[in-house]
Amino acid sequence: MRGDPTLEHPVRLDTMDAMLFRLDEGFRSRAVACAVIFVVAIALRLLAIGELGDLPLSRTPQLDSAAYLSWARAIVADWSYWPAYPEHASGYPYFVATVLAMFDSLTAVRVAQAVLGSIGCVLTARVAARTLTPSAFLPAGLLQATYAPLIYLETAILAEALFIFLLTASLDLITGAGRHRYRWLIAGAVLGAAIVVRPTAMVLLPAYAIVAWRSQRERFLSLVGATVAGLSILVAPVVVQNWRVSGLPMVQAYGGMNFYLGNRPTGDGAARARPGGEWDALEGAASRAGSTRNDQDRYYLSRAFEEISVRPIASVQLLGSKLMWTLQDEEIRDTHSYYFFRETMPLLQYLPSFGLLLALAVVGLAVRTPPSRWWLFGYFMAMLLSVVLLVVGTRYRMPLVPALFPFAGAGIAALLERMRLRDFKRAAVLGAMAAAVWGFSEIRTDEPSRNFAEEWALTGLSLLQERKLEESEAAFRTAIGLDESSLAWDGLGLVLQRRELRTSAREAFERAVRINPENATAWVHLGFSYEFLGNGRAAIAAYQKALEITPQRADAQQMLAAALRRYRLQ
Repeated sequence: MRGDPTLEHPVRLDTMDAMLFRLDEGFRSRAVACAVIFVVAIALRLLAIGELGDLPLSRTPQLDSAAYLSWARAIVADWSYWPAYPEHASGYPYFVATVLAMFDSLTAVRVAQAVLGSIGCVLTARVAARTLTPSAFLPAGLLQATYAPLIYLETAILAEALFIFLLTASLDLITGAGRHRYRWLIAGAVLGAAIVVRPTAMVLLPAYAIVAWRSQRERFLSLVGATVAGLSILVAPVVVQNWRVSGLPMVQAYGGMNFYLGNRPTGDGAARARPGGEWDALEGAASRAGSTRNDQDRYYLSRAFEEISVRPIASVQLLGSKLMWTLQDEEIRDTHSYYFFRETMPLLQYLPSFGLLLALAVVGLAVRTPPSRWWLFGYFMAMLLSVVLLVVGTRYRMPLVPALFPFAGAGIAALLERMRLRDFKRAAVLGAMAAAVWGFSEIRTDEPSRNFAEEWALTGLSLLQERKLEESEAAFRTAIGLDESSLAWDGLGLVLQRRELRTSAREAFERAVRINPENATAWVHLGFSYEFLGNGRAAIAAYQKALEITPQRADAQQMLAAALRRYRLQ
């Protein structure tokens, strides 16, 4: 009987059977939780694609979305294409180009982003369980699945959909890497992919290094070296290609402009310079000052530091104000107003917003959590710094949330645990803390972000490009009814010009430049209108005015040269 192991070690086998049973149960319950998170996330995102995807601004994108799409389509036509001066990083255009090459559909791009976003929700749940508490798994994942601003961005043609997924994946990889160098190498490659989507992800490298020093000090150099190597695999080729094409070793251009926009002491740190006005004048400032294209980032940086040195107290106050705005529930317009799209999909009004997320995250941070929380805290502080030192806005703030979701999940878990244990006093304290933070986040509102004149004007441009003249004119007139918008009057002039109402078109363009004399685009259109009416001198003057505002405008240069030849006034 000595050969029968069941008689020799009955207790040990019973214990092992129980452990295996618990592991199996845990695996099955975790798999169910993953499925629930993914299904909720993908269902909401597909619903948003159905409701938001049919908007003119979604069908025919404008501003940054149009720039991304234009680059992606150029890549599909010629995979060796690279712009001479990239206003955006290359990662997202190549992602969009890959999907378009396979499906030739913007809806397919949105669905691909929705799938990645839904996977990201599961990764966030893993991070929450690994770094804080296993009970945070489901609430953290569901919070991300239902977070309204993220649903909007993951169904738009904007880089944040891919960016947030890569940031979340980097957190998942780095927090589970342990002492294995190959995992740190992969984590570095994912972080490198995030950098070539939006370069602000670079702030995470020192943040991760600081936490690694605390937790992996004996192998610190080896692990960080592996991370840098993985990062370089993707970042170095982009920098080299930009250096070859533009003469500058960079990931993308316009960093200096963004820094100036967010840090000029006369501003409030938001993207207030808008198309059809101040943006035109600001974009041409470097050229007017004699700076070359390659020197323009240096120009805007030096201009920002010069203004900061003249008004240092105002600059410090501005940083405080930007921090305050960053922690408010309000979604400040950058490319578009989030609230314009929320009105189209009312469900977004009832889903979690930033204020609730922040309130629950503070509760999660307040309860006792393991040392591994420093990964999340380091990530959050690095991304918070990137917002406060650059521009405040919906897209700029979104990278904060991958760290807030795990903390918020832990906060929900703590509240539920206190209730389960009937520890109502502690639950009340945590609830009061959440209510106080939520109340703090509601102190400020941003009225310009809730004025949709610009969105209606851009809708008019989309409809005009789709050759829907009546709908386009209605959109422009809606914008004018909301605000005396130079952008809208300029667009209305284009519609009237297309309908061959040339005198009315000229009057609309003249109205646009009276409202905002810095609208270089309207001056170009006015010049073209004058040419239609046979007024050559006025046309040339209008083109010259456009070039005074933005000297680098190629269309104004070409039209001025043609007009000078045509009217023999050279």
